[in-house]
Amino acid sequence: MSRKFLLDQRNRQKAFIALAFCIAVLIAAVVLASRTQQDFGRVEVTDTYYSNDNGINIRAKLYKPRGASSGTRLPGVVYIHGYQNNRETGDAYAIEIARRGMVVLNIDAIGRGHSGIPGDPKAADFDNTYGGRSSVKYLRSLSFVDPERVGIMGHSLGAEMAYLVAMNDPSLRALVLTGFAYTLDATPTMPKNMLMIIGKYDEFRERMTTTRDIEKEWMATERTRRAFGFAIPELGKTYGDFSAGNARRVFVPHITHVHESHHQGAIAETIIWLKAALAPPERYWVDPHRQIWMLKEFSTLAAMLAGFALLLPLGFILLGTKIFLPLAQKPAAGYNCSVRDYKKYVTINGVLLWLYLPLILFLFGIHKYLIPIDGVFPMMMVNAVVWWFLWVSIIGFFLFRRWFVTQAAPRGISLFDMGVSDEAGSFRLHADKLARALLLAVTLFACMYLAEYLSEKIFIVNFRFVWPFFNDLTPYRWRMFFLYLPWILLCFLQTGIFLHGQLRKSPRSTPMQTFLSRATSNILALCLPLIMFLLVQYVPLFMTGFIPFAGPNGLFVVFVINLFHILALLAITTVISTWFFEWTGRIYLGAVLNALIVAWSFAASQVIAPIPV
Repeated sequence: MSRKFLLDQRNRQKAFIALAFCIAVLIAAVVLASRTQQDFGRVEVTDTYYSNDNGINIRAKLYKPRGASSGTRLPGVVYIHGYQNNRETGDAYAIEIARRGMVVLNIDAIGRGHSGIPGDPKAADFDNTYGGRSSVKYLRSLSFVDPERVGIMGHSLGAEMAYLVAMNDPSLRALVLTGFAYTLDATPTMPKNMLMIIGKYDEFRERMTTTRDIEKEWMATERTRRAFGFAIPELGKTYGDFSAGNARRVFVPHITHVHESHHQGAIAETIIWLKAALAPPERYWVDPHRQIWMLKEFSTLAAMLAGFALLLPLGFILLGTKIFLPLAQKPAAGYNCSVRDYKKYVTINGVLLWLYLPLILFLFGIHKYLIPIDGVFPMMMVNAVVWWFLWVSIIGFFLFRRWFVTQAAPRGISLFDMGVSDEAGSFRLHADKLARALLLAVTLFACMYLAEYLSEKIFIVNFRFVWPFFNDLTPYRWRMFFLYLPWILLCFLQTGIFLHGQLRKSPRSTPMQTFLSRATSNILALCLPLIMFLLVQYVPLFMTGFIPFAGPNGLFVVFVINLFHILALLAITTVISTWFFEWTGRIYLGAVLNALIVAWSFAASQVIAPIPV
């Protein structure tokens, strides 16, 4: 796209309008999300911090229904999210429970979010509840909480933590397990008033329950007999007496593991159970099927997408300023990828992307049998993804080099044509242009980070949808950001060469049509192979209950689920890099900006704790 188009006053006016629209959507979405989690003024939501028994700091979101006071104490519930999450993953449950007259302490488990980092699992003071036990104590200490009516719940590993706490605390009046199964140590009276919710298609169900079809088999197991006190109780039927503490129920919705955190039926079951066990005042009661959490979840999605979208018009505007205008130039016209070659290269790239699980298994073999990696790189989930991305990029680089030397160069195609070099004759980069690209990338990143930071500090709302995507960073997590940033940048540089050099489609009749065409083909190139990979995993699961990629002790399941998060990031960053390639003709601005964004997402959202496999 030409400088003339970039400097045209009508185009710049449109960019300012687009930027204003994105900012307006972002603000409106953040305010709506904040008001929703407050039940539009009926619940007070605050950040709270306290110390774990071993001194590690814990952050939580406290939901306090209006009217709760030292004179009118309400029941309380601790919510613990799953392994690869943070406290906002529990917002769906927390919002609906708090609306119905119960105080909710929705925690960042230790090693997640803004809570502190867990110590050595072998240490004497290691807390295997990751703050769950201390959170119950803290909740009970609040003047507006009735300490005799406290329950605990969680999802996945968070449910396991909740289970451990409840098994050792007979004063807890309710336990809700989602995405986890009670074990052989459960009895008819311990834990008190236990509800278990697990999806029929939960990817971990066989590992947790040793059953293939949980609907048909689970209620006949020895674990269920011990927990209920008799053989083969009915699924979906409540047994026992809440006042005696021996109420029991199992609910199996037709959903997957992740969906258990955001399912109306599961939330309704939980609300009804906690009402019976903890007896909140009737004046707070709302029909359990009248739920509003979806409004908050989609609002934070809209805020996140608006945050990404504003980078495009803002980048356009800044590229037209004196300091950044030298970056602006059209992509070279010396090369366009044919349809036949596009299919060939995308297929090869797809094969490389499918090395995801073998490469991760290899990494964990190194970690377990040769060199412990987490001493230097503490985020094992990030290690696996970056390791995979890096190897795909390394192999891709050598394949590109071979193609360039044997096929492209003989046809007169240069690295300048690929968007890699600033000069046509040889590979050469201009330091001033690199510096300007770096400055612009950092400026754009800082704008998005500031938008999220203000959203979180003022409204206690972050950028997310189902999965955690972006939070403001603690000092420790800033260190993680800079630790992983160089490796992620290398990957995005190679991805830029592949997408905007080797795969570049022919231009269309207008700049916007060209951008949309190339962005679409680039997204397909990166995401379609991974979508097909997920189909191989989930079609058999939904049709037969069989999980093709389980791995040793369920290791692969964790990382296959993580692909949904990766897919979203790849789609978004591909749009960004395509946009800035169209305006600069070079891969560097988009690569640096994307590396900053993904390093932020990984540092903010990923867990720092042993993988539970």
